[in-house]
Amino acid sequence: MNDIIRTEGLGKYFGEMAAVHEVTLSLKEGLFTSIIGPNGAGKTTLINLLSGYLLPDRGRIFFRGTDVTRMRPDKRVKMGISRSFQVMNIFPRLTVFQNILLPVLSRLNKNSRPLASLRSQKEVVAEAEKTLQEVWLQEEKDSPAGELSHGDQRLLELGIAVASNPQLCFLDEPSSGMNPIERIKVLELVKKLSAERKTTFAIVEHDMDVVFSLSDWIVVMNRGEILAEGKPTEIRDNQEVRDIYLGEEI
Repeated sequence: MNDIIRTEGLGKYFGEMAAVHEVTLSLKEGLFTSIIGPNGAGKTTLINLLSGYLLPDRGRIFFRGTDVTRMRPDKRVKMGISRSFQVMNIFPRLTVFQNILLPVLSRLNKNSRPLASLRSQKEVVAEAEKTLQEVWLQEEKDSPAGELSHGDQRLLELGIAVASNPQLCFLDEPSSGMNPIERIKVLELVKKLSAERKTTFAIVEHDMDVVFSLSDWIVVMNRGEILAEGKPTEIRDNQEVRDIYLGEEI
């Protein structure tokens, strides 16, 4: 199985604090990967580095063998890397359809007049509507995004992340603020999209029941470093992981 993204000695420091320290990591193409760890472990910082929203102080990042260490986020999106955020990142005054439309237009290089008449752009409209159906928002297409429920806004953000048709998609706490039933539903949707779109997903998630039931691979971080990684059964049986993070949760 090929590496889709890998790092060599990656580091990010804020003063004397090591948010990410000497991380050498490979994510395999096609594996549904969960990144877990206690608060402050460096999970979000790692995703920010891999997606280009932070530049590392040391180390290198390779996407499909290409060095992307200093590459801007928009260039990484063009290469096939997308992400969502902990804090909701949608356009609240635009309709649900327009929110999905923008990344589709960008991917197809038709964004010089992004919200102009779409009568002649049947391909764009079809792709946007297909994405809305995939994330269960077709009936809300004409609603202002800011008027959606919290759960539906999370679905919209997921739709925005996959509308660029990424090869690799990072989701930072995609089920944040949801109740347990909504959380399972959303993460099962992510698993479904992974299979149908052939997109490799790496998510940060705190619900251990969900992590262990859906993940192919788990990366455990602690104090900016990789504490352990492996299949769910291996992580479940890892005594150091149990002592530091999982405790009685499993």
